[in-house]
Amino acid sequence: MNRSLRPSAGPAVEPRSSLSRRGFLSLSALGLAGAVAPGALAPAAAATATPRWPGHKPGKVYLGMSCPGEIALATTATGAVGTQRSFFGWDQVADEVRQIRTDHAAARLPWVSFKPPGGAAGWKALAAGTYDAQLRQRALAYAGTRKPVVVTFHHEPTNDSDDGAAFAAAWVRIHDVMKATTGLRNVAFAPIIGDWEFNPRNRSGHPEDYLTPAVLRRMAFLGVDCYQNASGDAFDVRLGRIVTWLGAHGAGGKMIGIGETGCTGSFSSRSAVDWWNASWTWASANPDKIGIVSYFNSGRNSKETVYWPLDESAAKLRAYRAALGSARTARAL
Repeated sequence: MNRSLRPSAGPAVEPRSSLSRRGFLSLSALGLAGAVAPGALAPAAAATATPRWPGHKPGKVYLGMSCPGEIALATTATGAVGTQRSFFGWDQVADEVRQIRTDHAAARLPWVSFKPPGGAAGWKALAAGTYDAQLRQRALAYAGTRKPVVVTFHHEPTNDSDDGAAFAAAWVRIHDVMKATTGLRNVAFAPIIGDWEFNPRNRSGHPEDYLTPAVLRRMAFLGVDCYQNASGDAFDVRLGRIVTWLGAHGAGGKMIGIGETGCTGSFSSRSAVDWWNASWTWASANPDKIGIVSYFNSGRNSKETVYWPLDESAAKLRAYRAALGSARTARAL
């Protein structure tokens, strides 16, 4: 996707106010701040009964969100969600752990991201072992939370540097140091790449530079950011090509997780509700391929012509709530 039409990689830390009070009042005025209505999606094909990564629920798809602030306010409008994405800087391990424990207490699967020291310029130092001691401390902090957590290092690295080899080397080093420290028994370590990198129309897209064989072998699953765009193509097309790409690169057994997604009424090719319903229908029909979807319920880092938050319309919020009510949805860890 054209990066100008979706949030950028974003700040190191997402402020902790899930949904603005103004946004909540808007939803309340729509009469939508309440319990989740039951969904009516058709049953999907049965998935394997063996969890494929920490926190994975075979046959189910976690549905949740990221939002700027306390998620309790946002979920007053949507109902309980199964996962929350949160963003942190390199030195904010204590904040990460606090957020992880908060999510666990609410029966949510936490999905946290952390950035390297100095941004992409820090990749080579990480790969060289300069920060191994800090990585061991981080690994021990994750292990101390005991319950499953999804962890991403430097989400959407292609936005910050075209040195894919340096990113891959850093990612592998982080994984290996943390695994040697704790075994990563409760951690699903997953990279996140924007789906535009896999689009055949993107002549500069080279996901294989970042997702090297060493990364593909180690990752718990592949995180993808995929927002509605002018093409109107939904998950079936855009994630379908990534599933094919994984198979062609020897990683056909790896699942996908959506770190960020959003729909908006700004595009004429397809309504927000239709795009979301089509995308969720594909996800719920393919729990063997996708295990988690996090909606970007925020207006941060977005172009002025698009609006991702769920309070854009009553219809969009209803569609999200219907997905939460689906029998295929995992709403609790």
